[in-house]
Amino acid sequence: MADGSGSKPVTLTDVARLARVSVPTASRVLNGGVRGKASGSPELRRRVEDAARALGYSVSTAAQAIKDGRARTIALIVSDIDDFGSATVIAGVMHAAEERGLSVAVRTTRDDARRELDLLTKLRGERHRAIVLATSRTTDAEREAVLDEHLRLLQAQGASVVLIGDSDLPYPAVTVDNRGAAARLAVGLVDAGHRSFAVISGPTDQVTSRDRVEGFLEGLAERGITVPDDDVIHAPFSRDGGYEAVQRLGDRVGGFDVIAAMSDAMAVGAIASLRDRGIEVPNGIEVTGFDHVPMLGDVLPRFSTVEIPLEAFGEAALSLALDEGEGDERPTRIALPAETIVKGSVYTG
Repeated sequence: MADGSGSKPVTLTDVARLARVSVPTASRVLNGGVRGKASGSPELRRRVEDAARALGYSVSTAAQAIKDGRARTIALIVSDIDDFGSATVIAGVMHAAEERGLSVAVRTTRDDARRELDLLTKLRGERHRAIVLATSRTTDAEREAVLDEHLRLLQAQGASVVLIGDSDLPYPAVTVDNRGAAARLAVGLVDAGHRSFAVISGPTDQVTSRDRVEGFLEGLAERGITVPDDDVIHAPFSRDGGYEAVQRLGDRVGGFDVIAAMSDAMAVGAIASLRDRGIEVPNGIEVTGFDHVPMLGDVLPRFSTVEIPLEAFGEAALSLALDEGEGDERPTRIALPAETIVKGSVYTG
């Protein structure tokens, strides 16, 4: 990284001095740490980049990796790589990382708590720059405490840790108001004329499942509707789980106006199960989802759902993982919006 004149090599300090910023700020800009809104100042980024060009300074990826002893990779852990929602989150993280000159190593827990801990143990030997954990958090305090110990060890090695989803663990997180969005969906469905509901969701000890079910039931209660415990079915948070949940409802399915699935993946399985029973969707019964995975609109009947900006999780998670922003502007928690869509229209009631 010389200036081309035969004199001493241009350093990051030279760039920072010319751009009138601190050396850490110049480093974050040139290594992909300060971007757009996260920096609060696009002009700052331009100053640093202009100074680097004027001095002929360029970042050596290999040198950077040697300097900090860490690969320029992000480790992303998801529950199930085949899940529609997880696939969208993975795409979002990969796009955001690529813009920053980073690579993503994807690992899947296969919804296995022991495998999740084993993966985190292996990651200690891989020296990733950041760990993004996009797995379902649980209400099991003992399990979460053990997970916390593993994450602290990774932090001690210098890796940033970011969670995607609600959790009581003390790490930066990207969240969404699952409970409030589910309540709004329920209210919208009742206002659209529905009166009889079954609810299918993931395991009872998963925080996301719990919040969505509780929010949905609270929304129904606002309109004076209750759902018997027998009509709330918990199964794996997947397509097969949705199929199984409808099977467990048995012959009662004919008495519902709506089967409210707490994920789009479960909605797909529910629709398949109903079709096998000869029940038409949506004319015979309506099935709702949660997540709004765009590709499903091309192959399934249009159904009510909650639109979660799944791909935006990647941008937000990377911003937190790389500590983007200046001073007090650096967030430790980013809450993304959720829009309730009832029969194809955004519900604003």
